[in-house]
Amino acid sequence: MVKVGELLKLPALNGVTVVAGEDGLLRRVQHVTVMEVPDIKRWLKGNDCLITSFYSVRDSVEAQCALIRDLADTCSCVMVKTGNYVERIDDAVKRTADECSLPLLEIPFHMTYIDIIVSVMNLIFEEKGSSEIQQKYINDILYENYSDPALMAERGRLFGFDVERDYFSAVTFGFRTGYEPEAAETRSLRTIGLTVQRKLRTEAAVKECHLSQQNGGFLLLAGGEDCGQLESAVAHLLTEEKIEKLSKNGTSMLVCGVGPCMRGMDGIRETYCRAFGAARVGQLLYRDRFVFRYDKLRTFCALEDVMTREEGGVFAGILAGIENTELLDTLMVYLECGSSLEKTAERMFTHKNTVKYRLRKIEEQTGLDVRVPSDSFQLFLGALALKMRG
Repeated sequence: MVKVGELLKLPALNGVTVVAGEDGLLRRVQHVTVMEVPDIKRWLKGNDCLITSFYSVRDSVEAQCALIRDLADTCSCVMVKTGNYVERIDDAVKRTADECSLPLLEIPFHMTYIDIIVSVMNLIFEEKGSSEIQQKYINDILYENYSDPALMAERGRLFGFDVERDYFSAVTFGFRTGYEPEAAETRSLRTIGLTVQRKLRTEAAVKECHLSQQNGGFLLLAGGEDCGQLESAVAHLLTEEKIEKLSKNGTSMLVCGVGPCMRGMDGIRETYCRAFGAARVGQLLYRDRFVFRYDKLRTFCALEDVMTREEGGVFAGILAGIENTELLDTLMVYLECGSSLEKTAERMFTHKNTVKYRLRKIEEQTGLDVRVPSDSFQLFLGALALKMRG
């Protein structure tokens, strides 16, 4: 994939200078866009080389700085043509770009947009074939579309993969089951994946990191030589707090699964399956969370296999006698709240005594008392089975 620094080597860009954000010259470029409207960001695809004259913010340096900050997580670089609407790029704008590590490039007045666009697009198209081959290579591994592992290992080395010795961790980005995202939400999800990918590539423990489209969402596959260091790097960036900051459309429908660190081609398949499984199980168990790590959910992932089989009906049968959905909801929230009457009442916007009453009704209908550890365990399994069996 093309990097910002490589654009500067194009003959058509001779005279374009980097005035700020040099730390971001390794950012990847996938698209080239010209925009002069105030709400530029909604039209971007991610990893854009944005060309502008600052027309929409020409009267305010503060607005120019705000625009740079807003574009920092989406754009690869911003090229500003001076001499028409802004005579020069203000020092405050340069400082903002430096703070965001967003390359800010100045286009001289005599240079035409069309020459830049054609040259950059040609370079992107030349590199696009390589990107598509990378995605096919990852898919071939995931779905075992190969007969010669040695040949696959050799193919991998062309992309920086060492599938014989390196460790890999998969991260899946998607939406909650049954939700139909709008196009803008899918673009936003991809932007999140690209931003995490860019950040991971700056980690010393990460040798390679590739983003590909999978199953209505995206797969981020990170590789490195040291399993522990790789897992730490991934865990450090994949937190709900950090992902929430990257999401412009909110996180209520977002689901992210993080697979364990595993070795080789078999490991790539396994970490992907476990990341996908963690996302699937996690969203069933926790309505208020969206990042799910397999190492925190491995027991529940194993139980899902048992509970969703026909013989797993014994667990769902524990609560079969309860037809009142209000009682079932109260039980599930009570268990999610660590058997706390106060937290359950707060979550359900009701009085603590109401929660007590409903729990007594559950005891009457099941013969199981939530205050008795062995009974509580059975009720937990029953609630878990209902969630997993839908």
